[in-house]
Amino acid sequence: MNAVAASDGYDVVDLPRVEGRHRNRALAHARANRALAMRAQGMTYQEIADELGYSNRGAVHHVIHRALQRQATEAAEELRYLENTRLDALQQSLWGAAMDGDVEAATAIVRIIAARVRLNGLAGADINGRSAAPVTVVQRRSN
Repeated sequence: MNAVAASDGYDVVDLPRVEGRHRNRALAHARANRALAMRAQGMTYQEIADELGYSNRGAVHHVIHRALQRQATEAAEELRYLENTRLDALQQSLWGAAMDGDVEAATAIVRIIAARVRLNGLAGADINGRSAAPVTVVQRRSN
């Protein structure tokens, strides 16, 4: 295996050609990332399939789609962590005043907590993650 310069400035190691499915997750992840980079360089799905040993262009499309979803998920998690950290800092800065009876600080903390609940997808769920929305149960009477 030798290293080749990629357009993004990183060295990319040539990946071994793999036919069909395999169990090496690290290799699969590396191949998916390489397929994503190749697609960004303008290569067709078929060209990527031929180069990396995927069975067909549909498999490449699927791999690239999953890689993009994974990146979006990772970016969302990073943003959620950053926003939670900011909310923690804001809440911590107001906590002492709220505990001393400052109504404005307490109100701000309630808003911060509400923002954190929405950010983390906890709105409308009970402590076990079930929907806390009211449920109407209709029971038929037997005649």
